[in-house]
Amino acid sequence: MLHKVNEDHDNSEDLIVRLGKLEEEIRALSMHRNEHNQLTKENLSKRNETVKQINQLLEKAKENKKNRDELNTQVKQLKKNRKEIQDNLQENKKTLDEIAEKEETTNKADIQRKRKQMRGLNSKIDKLEWELQTSVLSPDQEKEMVQLLEKHSEQLNKIAEQVHITTQQTSLWREIASLQKQVNKLYNQIIDYAKESQIYHNLMNQHYHQVNALRRLEREHQKLFLENKKIADNFHREFLSKVSEKNELRNQLKDFKQKVRKQMRDKLKTDVEESTQKAYEKYEKGENLSMEEFRLLVEKGLI
Repeated sequence: MLHKVNEDHDNSEDLIVRLGKLEEEIRALSMHRNEHNQLTKENLSKRNETVKQINQLLEKAKENKKNRDELNTQVKQLKKNRKEIQDNLQENKKTLDEIAEKEETTNKADIQRKRKQMRGLNSKIDKLEWELQTSVLSPDQEKEMVQLLEKHSEQLNKIAEQVHITTQQTSLWREIASLQKQVNKLYNQIIDYAKESQIYHNLMNQHYHQVNALRRLEREHQKLFLENKKIADNFHREFLSKVSEKNELRNQLKDFKQKVRKQMRDKLKTDVEESTQKAYEKYEKGENLSMEEFRLLVEKGLI
């Protein structure tokens, strides 16, 4: 019986040692799990903040695109208006030239010279207008060419006042001059609108570049979020496994303790019975009893 009690005691000591190790492992697993849970929360927060910034930039880009497209629509309409006026202008110039060819003046040589100057200026104006319509120019280059166009137009108007002396010629030329001014004004409006449109276009592209950079950052935050969540989940599963193992060992230890206590009670009972039997035998033989032996016999009601 004593050997069995000692063996069970050794087993309980072994369980206590194993429980101690499990407690250390559980604390370590809990710490690692909590660390990665915190990293997961931080990654998620950063990802959400990045997504918020992306959405804000996309709204700005959308607004800039809308402004750019509206300006481009206005530029397109202005160019259409300019083309209509230019067609009308060319038609009036042609009519004016036809009238001038039929007229005779007293100072024919001077008129011819001035008309030659007018043809030269008209040729320069037509060339400038053609380049403005067909060439790829910077806004500053376009502005410079429009200023030159206005200068030639003013020179042409001055000479025309001296050459076109009839009422019909004067009226026609005034209409031509007015149309030319409208064309020049449209050129300036087109350039200004195109510049403003380019500003919105550049802002839109800038926002999209920022969005692309933030999307790369968002993917990195998402990747870290998933990695840390996976690690935290693994630690948590191991944590739960160790807790379950710990609870099982605790139950085993509890069973061992109850078993040992029962064995001790049984052993004590057996020892008391043996001592009582021996004391009673001495009593029967008339031998002297110790105080403990006498107490046992009295408690058992044997004397």
